[in-house]
Amino acid sequence: MRVRSDTWFRPVGKVTLTCQDGTQVQGVGAVYPWREEKADLWGKRPHLLGTLTAPLYRFVGSFPEAPEARGAKLTQGENSYRVLRWEPLTLGGRRLGERALLERWEETHG
Repeated sequence: MRVRSDTWFRPVGKVTLTCQDGTQVQGVGAVYPWREEKADLWGKRPHLLGTLTAPLYRFVGSFPEAPEARGAKLTQGENSYRVLRWEPLTLGGRRLGERALLERWEETHG
């Protein structure tokens, strides 16, 4: 029986990855907060990485092909995130999907 990672992630939700060159790739997966603690009075959040000014998120999912995603915009529903780190999920040398470290996307008005 052949393992299909896109089947594993399908119930979670559709996502769109907009790469820096403007190309878009559709996939499936989940975005969830990454060990966020409540902010203190100054808006800082204690984290394993140190003190953060904004929460971080994780993505686990699957795309039809492995895109170059660092710096890209990942959108799920009405929420958008910037990809800080992107890496394949593998098992025994086989690609099962992707995972990423994200931060909330903020539009810059120039």
